[in-house]
Order: sequence, then C-alpha cells, then structure tokens
Amino acid sequence: MRRYAHTVLRALTVVALTLILVGTLRVFDGQEKGEDQQEKLYFPSGTFLVESTLGFREVMADYLWFRFVQYYGAYAKGQNDFRYFELLIDSITKLDPQFVEAYHFASLVFWSSFGDTGNSINMLKRGIQANPDTAKLPFQIGFIYYVMEHDYNRAAHWFENAARCSDSSDKESRFAAFARYKAGDDRVSLALWEHLYESTDSPQMKALAVKMIEKLTRKIKQRQIYGDDFIGPIPEL
Repeated sequence: MRRYAHTVLRALTVVALTLILVGTLRVFDGQEKGEDQQEKLYFPSGTFLVESTLGFREVMADYLWFRFVQYYGAYAKGQNDFRYFELLIDSITKLDPQFVEAYHFASLVFWSSFGDTGNSINMLKRGIQANPDTAKLPFQIGFIYYVMEHDYNRAAHWFENAARCSDSSDKESRFAAFARYKAGDDRVSLALWEHLYESTDSPQMKALAVKMIEKLTRKIKQRQIYGDDFIGPIPEL
C-alpha cells in the first residue's frame, strides 16, 4: 500500500509539473505577447526537472522535445526571438542524456542560426560524453571543422573517432581519408552536405542543405568549365 501511494504521489507530481510547463510554454507558442510577459516566464531548471521526474524522465524529455521543435519552427518564421533555446536543450539533455538527436539538432541550430561553431562543437562533445559509442556526434564535429572552420586535420581526427564507434559504417573512414588527402576539395563539402540532407529530420536543415548542395554543384561545374586557376567572378551557368 505504501509503495502504491508513493507511485501515485510521483505520478501526481509529474502531472503537476507538466501543467506548470504547459502554462509557461505558452510563451513559446506566441500566445503570450509583450516583453513583460516573457520576462515573467518561469521555467524549472534542468536539475530540478531531473529530481522531480524520477521514473518519468524520458516521457518529460519527449514532451519538451516536441515543444522545442514547435518553438524552433516559430522562430524560423520570425514569431519569437528564441531566447529560451539553450534553457530548453539543457533541460531535455539532462532529462535524457542518451537523446542523441537533441544534441545533434542543437549543434546545427548553434552554427546555422547563430554562427556559433564553438557552442555547436561543445554541445556535440557534451553528447559524446553521454554517448561515447555513437558515430553521429563525432561525425558532426568533423563536419563543422571541415565545412565551417576549414580545419581539415581536426576534421579528419573527428571523422576517425566516428569510424571507431560500433555503429559506424565505411562512410566515416571514407570522409576521414577525404579530409586527410583532399583538404579543401569542394566535392568533399558537397558529399557532407548531401549526408546532412539525408540524415536530418528537420525541414529547415534540409532546406539549408539543398541550398548549399546547389551552390557547390554549380561551383564544381563552373570549375570544370573554367579551370581551377580561373579568378572570379565566375559567370552563372
């Protein structure tokens, strides 16, 4: 009987916490307007959520992830300023440290929306600490170093780390070799963007990948016509 009462109490605690979150997350939907309304937002810390949702952490993480995707979609449409991005991601990943896609998507947001490759890489490294044998996260660090930072040695290092993960394929080793021996080759960047397009579930990231694939494809074709020594501007095809 005591165990049953304890279970009921825990369940009621989670229900109460969910109701609090539903209320505060109305701000993310744009239902609450104005600076004063946003400044009054109360959102439990990730640590508090972990302590309060013992036994229900993954359920709460899934709920927050669903709301986060909606929140990001509204931001992409210019409906909010995305100020609670880091707070939400911190809560989700503390509730479910094995939620690999959360780290991956957050890293994409950091560099694609904010141009912040440093925090993007740090987010992925945090995910690797909790998921050391998952190739997706170190591969993404290699992607950032190759495409955004043009640091091909570091890119190769992280591709090689990804290749050592149990869920890796020949892709990781192939890109490591590309980064070592084909540094700066637009074809490698194109292949990386194509991989991102195929692997992401985010419509926004797919759109970004399509844009970059088209740009790189056009550039490669132009180089084939005018040669590598041609000094731009290169005419549009």
